[in-house]
Amino acid sequence: MQSLFAYGQCKEANYNIGLAEIDEAFKPDLNSMEPQNHELLKANKQEAKAVLSNQVLGTQLPEGLTISKEAETVAKSVYKTFLNNSAKDKERLKNAMILDAESLTDYFLWAIGLLVAWSDLAKTEADKKKRLSPERLLTGDFNFPQNRVTEYFRKCSKLQVASVKKNVQWEDEEDNLKSWYKDIIKKDETFAEYRRTANPTFEQDKELIEHLIKQVVFKTEVILSFFEEKDIRWVENKSIVRSLVTRTVRDLEEDSDPKDFELPDFSNNWEEDKDFFELIYDSSIENDKEYSEIIASKTKNWEIDRLAVTDQIILKMAISEMLNFRSIPVKVTINEYIELSKNYSTPKSKQFINGILDVISNEFKKDGRLKKTGRGLLDNK
Repeated sequence: MQSLFAYGQCKEANYNIGLAEIDEAFKPDLNSMEPQNHELLKANKQEAKAVLSNQVLGTQLPEGLTISKEAETVAKSVYKTFLNNSAKDKERLKNAMILDAESLTDYFLWAIGLLVAWSDLAKTEADKKKRLSPERLLTGDFNFPQNRVTEYFRKCSKLQVASVKKNVQWEDEEDNLKSWYKDIIKKDETFAEYRRTANPTFEQDKELIEHLIKQVVFKTEVILSFFEEKDIRWVENKSIVRSLVTRTVRDLEEDSDPKDFELPDFSNNWEEDKDFFELIYDSSIENDKEYSEIIASKTKNWEIDRLAVTDQIILKMAISEMLNFRSIPVKVTINEYIELSKNYSTPKSKQFINGILDVISNEFKKDGRLKKTGRGLLDNK
């Protein structure tokens, strides 16, 4: 959805650049020795802009407007540039969308690495206390440094190799590490109780790490802000990364061998999911005019341009999914995009999206455009 929004912004910017190019093309030549016909230049500029608006926005040309050859030539050149730039933006944003999805593993590495880095910091503190003030050393000072879950991750060679390749290095974030450990971890009651526990079991080790993941790493504002600065789509990606980390820790057994560790897959079938993303993206852009007309016909009390941009994008994506994916039930599609509207659009969007998609899906069913395969898919709506 964000990629489609960004493409819309790029398109608008390219259109405004085109208007500026028309302004430039019909500026009076101050260096010319010939007299300048300012009225003609102004008329040509208005004509060229009307043509560009017609080509890009689909607006009607003013009735009776005659387009001069000069205006037509400039408008044609500017429109060609607009198309070329928009095509480049489309591919660039699509590639970025795919790379962003594939980078989810990077944030898994950051999260796991953070837990290990905190454990290392705790060991450094405990060793220093043991060396300088052994009488102050508490029984549980080495509980966290010896936590068997963080120790497992520390010994995973594949995890270390992947972290180096992806340049995931918490050593460069020493100030954040120390600040978070001092101000958040050490003040956490569950962590304090764990430190007071004599000889914690493997299950207690796991429980602490699961607590730190759910209640600290993915819940503390300052840590979330760190991830948001690294990932502009963190709001969308956070739940996926949290699930990957939680599942990895949950599946660990006391006798798990670090040599057997495999980086988790963020998708059960990435190639299939990638095709899905690309088709929704391409279809929503290539059929934008058609989908806009479908939406407009069902929102007669509203001009489509007055709808929230996010609502427009959500509706177009839903229409694309209905028409292009035969194996996805209509009800599933509608429910998915209602959930999307709840997270990313206006408070009233849920009911609006539900109502419009229900009407559109019924119309598609009547005119035979819903070509679903599989028993019950048409009725499951």
